[in-house]
Amino acid sequence: MHRIFARSSVALVSAVALAGAALAPASAQEPTPNLISGGNPPAGWIADPQLFGNFFGPLNVGAPQGTVIADSGFRPYPHGFPIPNWGDAQSFINSQLIFGTPSRLSFEAYEKGEVAPPAPLNALSLRRTFGDGVCRDPKTIDPKTGDCELIFGAELLAQSIETGATGGHCFGFAAAAAGLYNGQIPANQVGASGLGVNIANPMGNPAVQTITRLYGAQYFNQSVVAALEGFSPTEVVNTLIRDLQGGTAPYILTVINSEGGHGITPFAVLDRGEGIYDIAVYDNNFPMRARAVTVDTNDDTFTYTSAINPSAPGIEWSTETQSNIGLVSVADMLEPQTCPVCLGPDQGTLVTISPLKADNVEQIGIGLIDPSGQPLDPSTYRALSPLNPPTKAQITQPVIIIDPSVGEFGIVVNTEDLPSKQSLELYAISNGEAQYVLLDELASNSSTIFGVGGPEGIAFTSDAPSSPRILQLSDQPGVSFDVNGHPLDLPAGVEVQQQWNTDRERIEYRSNAKKALRWNIQIGGLDNSGGQEYVGLNVRVPAGAKIVVDYTNASATVPPKAWVRDADGNRKPITLQPVTEQLVNEYRDELYVSKGPGEARTD
Repeated sequence: MHRIFARSSVALVSAVALAGAALAPASAQEPTPNLISGGNPPAGWIADPQLFGNFFGPLNVGAPQGTVIADSGFRPYPHGFPIPNWGDAQSFINSQLIFGTPSRLSFEAYEKGEVAPPAPLNALSLRRTFGDGVCRDPKTIDPKTGDCELIFGAELLAQSIETGATGGHCFGFAAAAAGLYNGQIPANQVGASGLGVNIANPMGNPAVQTITRLYGAQYFNQSVVAALEGFSPTEVVNTLIRDLQGGTAPYILTVINSEGGHGITPFAVLDRGEGIYDIAVYDNNFPMRARAVTVDTNDDTFTYTSAINPSAPGIEWSTETQSNIGLVSVADMLEPQTCPVCLGPDQGTLVTISPLKADNVEQIGIGLIDPSGQPLDPSTYRALSPLNPPTKAQITQPVIIIDPSVGEFGIVVNTEDLPSKQSLELYAISNGEAQYVLLDELASNSSTIFGVGGPEGIAFTSDAPSSPRILQLSDQPGVSFDVNGHPLDLPAGVEVQQQWNTDRERIEYRSNAKKALRWNIQIGGLDNSGGQEYVGLNVRVPAGAKIVVDYTNASATVPPKAWVRDADGNRKPITLQPVTEQLVNEYRDELYVSKGPGEARTD
């Protein structure tokens, strides 16, 4: 059998780890209450200052100093959000327990599991971010709710955004708070009162949707790329002095180095004298506080000391620590972004990788290879570090954008001794199609390759035993299809291929195994008349044989034809059964269940 990818010769390179040492607290300074609340909190302190002080320290720690020379009028109280930046669902639930938002959660309800995690991205949020091309048929958009039937690629895109955001939503917080203050985002999109009192935001689904979608927008905007490459700190100060005079907060300030990145909201500039300036920022990891980014224009340097997440170690971003500082236009982030999955010209392939556990990250190397197993030409792709703070538990991986000229490539994952169990999700998303693989557990001291875009279809191989779950999506005008393959108990060194010919409406599942394998397969489609998923469970495939599925005449009531074809051309029919709720309940661990954006998952 033709081998799609040669064994990788890429050496193990550790993923970037967040291991910032704990920082000493900033020296106490005279408080600057007007830079926190304007000196006159509307309706008093709606949020309890003492409660926030217990978690985030006194108001004067890290506060800006000097004479205010540029002021947008934004204040962390009341224009910031009432909870800190959250990462995974548990940290969002913790805010309900501690701060009482989005609803007060009792210990009794918490212990019983009666909790409300953040809702997944919905169709309206995806439309606001990427346009109506995420809808299978834009003519069917509900005029009241803005809802639509999403193309399958948009569902997978939403899932990849939410997976990446489990490290934190700081960029979304920074953009949403500024956009609301500037009047660029209607209050109802964020769930605010409409009176500028964002601190009273109940943090329900409108806030969750807006913050999460704006977090995801950073992947697709060129101004973010420029900011991450870095500006002159003096240029940043001069730009803010010029542009903060107009009563708006027009920028997100970004800081990034090898340990991680952060997105915060700059709202004023203070002159400390002798060429030194403090940029007053709303840091969404520290609600109701004004913090200072200090810039020395004499030598064009900057320093910002903070924890990149309230639950993470402290970190210093500075010129000395080889950090970059930049500005991103809020207006640019609120415009519809380039859609990487919508039908249209090929814009390349977006590769995203699920976060890695912090104790495993130094033992895992991820790279790109060409079909010969050599490293992919670096000029054909770029890697972006998302501005969401890693936590003590996990490290977010870069997003990789591969040039359309690259038709075939592989994602290689090498491991050494892993201290703890590590699952892994890999996404390769392009216009009109997408590929995805899930490994429930990466093996220590192994090399795994996920091949994308080759003439033989998707390829997977590992030199350790595995059980990959492989998904392909195709969105075409008026119809969407998904194809799933799950080789059970795949031996080490065996390569499997999932070849899908959309023109012939035929799928082949095959391997170079020397003994029989068991497969679960699943095929589904959706058009204007509805859709249906069909599944074949525990299909035995002898050595040298393959599974063939023909869905030419399939419909919501007629299953695709499927058979096992051996090396001699003999066929053995496979009965594909419709996926029903009863079947899902009975075989939950064997089926790919798609419930909507962000919930599509292999259970």
